[in-house]
Amino acid sequence: MTSDILTDLERGDEDCVLRFADGAAFRVSYLSIRSRCQCAKCKPRQENQQRLIEFEEEVARLRVEKPRAEPVGRYGIRFDWPSGCSSGIHSFRHLRSVAEDLGSAL
Repeated sequence: MTSDILTDLERGDEDCVLRFADGAAFRVSYLSIRSRCQCAKCKPRQENQQRLIEFEEEVARLRVEKPRAEPVGRYGIRFDWPSGCSSGIHSFRHLRSVAEDLGSAL
């Protein structure tokens, strides 16, 4: 689906703009992306609403700095967070979901 193809990642200091092949664009905070990490360490901490709230609060207490971003094939991005996790690969489909749920459309 073209809605799942990321065409541009414009990185700011506290957030980024994700642009997709269908023309949709969203501003998403790094905090939102970090709190939805899908790696083996972070994903289990999001398995129910209570654990997700606790995880979000923990991530919010960290100093969320601009991560390094590295493309992974044609399907995702690996964010390397200075204050923690760097093993999660964020698929374009997952980033679209985070953008729709927690970002703001442009």
